[in-house]
Amino acid sequence: MAAGKGTFHHRLRSWTGMLTILSLPVFLYFFVCALKKRPEGITEWLSNPVGAISTLIFMTAALWYSKLEFDEVILDYTDGGLRSFALLANRLVAFLAWVAAVYVILNMWLA
Repeated sequence: MAAGKGTFHHRLRSWTGMLTILSLPVFLYFFVCALKKRPEGITEWLSNPVGAISTLIFMTAALWYSKLEFDEVILDYTDGGLRSFALLANRLVAFLAWVAAVYVILNMWLA
C-alpha cells in the first residue's frame, strides 16, 4: 500500500461505519412501518422523499463500508496479481450493486 493511504482508508471506514450506524435506526423504523402495509407499503415508502432519501443514504453507507472491510481482507490475505484483481473485482461489484440500488430507488421515487 502506498504511503499515507492507510490513514485515509481508516478514516473513511470510520466515517462510513458511523453513517451506517446513525442511519440504520431511521431506515429500520420506516421499513417496519412500511411492512405493516404489505407490499403496497414498501412501494408507498420508497415513493416519498423521506423513504427514498433515507434508503439511499443507508444503502450507500452500508455498501461502501462493506467494500472497505472486504478490501482489508483482500489486502491481508492476498498478494501480487491476485490482490490487484480482487481489489478491482471488489470495487466493480460494490459499484454495480450501488448503481442497481440507486436505479431502483430513484425509479420508484421519481416514477
